[in-house]
Amino acid sequence: MRYTAIFIFAILLIPSTFSIEREESIGWLKNGYPDINIHKPDYIGVGIVNGRIAIIYRGIANEIFESASLYDFLIISPDAWLSELEVLKQHKESKGIKTIAVGLNEIYSGKYFASYGRDDAEKIKYFIKNAIEEWGIKYVMLVGDIYKMPIRNALHIWRDGTKLREFPVPTDLYYADIYRYEDGRIVFSSWDTNGNGKYGEEYEDGYTQGDIIDLYPDIYLGRIACENKLVLKNVINKIIKYESMTKDEEWFKKIVLVGGDTFPGWGILEGEVMNEIVAQIMNDFEPLKIQYSLGNLNPLEIQKALQKGCGFLYYSGHGFPYGWATHGSSEEWIGRYFTPYILALFNGYKLPVIFFDACLTAKLDFNSSDLREDGVPVPFNASFPCFAWYFIRHPYGGAIATVGATRVAYTGVDEDGPHWGASYLAYKFFSAYRETHVLGEIFAKAQIEYVSSMWDTWTIEEFILLGDPTLKIGGY
Repeated sequence: MRYTAIFIFAILLIPSTFSIEREESIGWLKNGYPDINIHKPDYIGVGIVNGRIAIIYRGIANEIFESASLYDFLIISPDAWLSELEVLKQHKESKGIKTIAVGLNEIYSGKYFASYGRDDAEKIKYFIKNAIEEWGIKYVMLVGDIYKMPIRNALHIWRDGTKLREFPVPTDLYYADIYRYEDGRIVFSSWDTNGNGKYGEEYEDGYTQGDIIDLYPDIYLGRIACENKLVLKNVINKIIKYESMTKDEEWFKKIVLVGGDTFPGWGILEGEVMNEIVAQIMNDFEPLKIQYSLGNLNPLEIQKALQKGCGFLYYSGHGFPYGWATHGSSEEWIGRYFTPYILALFNGYKLPVIFFDACLTAKLDFNSSDLREDGVPVPFNASFPCFAWYFIRHPYGGAIATVGATRVAYTGVDEDGPHWGASYLAYKFFSAYRETHVLGEIFAKAQIEYVSSMWDTWTIEEFILLGDPTLKIGGY
């Protein structure tokens, strides 16, 4: 039996920085992680551009393909929850989004398309491929936590002495990256081109050839990681109320910016530098800065800002499966904000979209073993809602959507701004908002811009969108 519980613990994870002008090797300052090679990409990929499949080379869509138009939005859910999803389906269709909800067993049994795949995750991916080609699907929402809706672990492999170590990175990009380009053709992107049953293999030290993957999303995808029907009903209610009540509301035109000195002694206040860059991008939003240098970086100020409502919250600093914290002028933790604090939020439908430029906040497999490894003697096995998801599942407020990392994140920020990693993805995310206000389109555009700038499988795989990909930010 699984239990839901909340525990508080701390992990210190410190990345490094550089400008990407040539291939570079990133050395972690925490033991046990591989060197990661980042370089500028030079390959032909396949991704979604303006709702259509396109061949992409060096960030430019060179050829765009038309598809069917039977449905726009595919919701994939445990079969027992389909009736709860009917109200969301009706709401979306009232906004002109042609929607279909499909149960997992309907996929596995071949109700709509012939079922193909070696495991459940691959069967879901092939179903999405068929839905694109036969129905014209552009948006996909996965419903369920990872124990009900499978997630794919991409494997990063490196040599440790005489042994090879595997580091799995849970990622929903697997479901969005449907196609790749090979020998002048668009083909299915299996993420297992060597056929050994291990997906997204990348050998960080170049020991051998890994799997050929594309990394460009071909659909706009998000997940609502609901544990049960009650949570699902609550999240659906939040989505409908948000889209129906947010338009032209004064609270929405505020952005909360939280940061400090992520790495004391490195010459700049990385979190605050990123806060300022995002404020400049989102210059039609009123910024509320909660920062070390302003002397107001504390849980009470964060709580007050969320309680009043804001359209966006951007946090840049350290993260954990249970919260965030950063630094000031020393290594002492400041600005702590933990999962239990969310329980005290009553901001109703005044819900922000949150980007966590940090480690581990979307660790969907957060469980007892994480706590025991950190010295917390938990005598039972349990899974826990991670920080990024708890904001969304909170019934009395919280957030409408979050973007966070399922594993350790790293970043590269100097006085000129972000160059790679979590902060660079955040930069691309907020820049994409200037072009579209649909949540899934923003996230996919950020992913495509990131992949077009550098080959960094770790970052692009670990950051996931928790929320409805068709969500109209700011409402209708």
